[in-house]
Amino acid sequence: MISTEQKRRAASQAPRQSTDTIGETIVGFVVGLIILGCGWWFLTTPLAAQLVAIMRTDSKLAWHISRGSGTVAYGLLAASTIWGLMLTTKLVKAQVSAPFTLAIHNILSWLAISFSAVHALLLLFDGYYHYTLANLVIPFTGPYLPAWVGIGIIGLYIMLVTSISFAWRGWMGQTLWRRLHYFTYAAFGLVTIHGLMAGTDSSDPAMRLLFWGSTIIILVLTVYRFTTVHQTPASTSANLSARHRHRA
Repeated sequence: MISTEQKRRAASQAPRQSTDTIGETIVGFVVGLIILGCGWWFLTTPLAAQLVAIMRTDSKLAWHISRGSGTVAYGLLAASTIWGLMLTTKLVKAQVSAPFTLAIHNILSWLAISFSAVHALLLLFDGYYHYTLANLVIPFTGPYLPAWVGIGIIGLYIMLVTSISFAWRGWMGQTLWRRLHYFTYAAFGLVTIHGLMAGTDSSDPAMRLLFWGSTIIILVLTVYRFTTVHQTPASTSANLSARHRHRA
């Protein structure tokens, strides 16, 4: 049976959850507009045309920029995943409001996707490997290490779905949304494998520190999160039993 106190708590939390969902949707929409606006502005400026002309004459420039944007994209994905894990624990909940933490998580996710798109599209201008648009959207079809690059493309698709799901959160419900969001682990794992196996800088000590450091932090936070979650019901039951004995 549901007690009167539980009903009252559920009723008080419902409007707040609705407000949070609306706020998150608005923030995600605004961030999307800003990213699209910046992209459109860049593409319509003379600088973009000059950069494309330079990349067509310098076969290595597009490759270098693609590598740099890929590194930034991975760092943003790692930051988004780490932040997402932290906001589900008391490490952040007690210090920052939920709408703000979710907004930061959403922004980091979309920035990671944006830099990933730049990382991929610049390969169209590479003078050594000849990529087509189909190679960039269809996994395992590219000319360079198709298996490992294809894994990265799948990881990007998963990132896109989980990021779009922020706007679907109210319609999907909290439980289904959280289950879908677990695929972030898959996205991070696939992109990490992609970076280690296909990245030309993967043997660099700094890149290995980025890959393995991010992975270790995420593993530690995951263990901490699930340990805390599983301990909560037990501690709650113990407290209730203690209260009951005290009253008796």
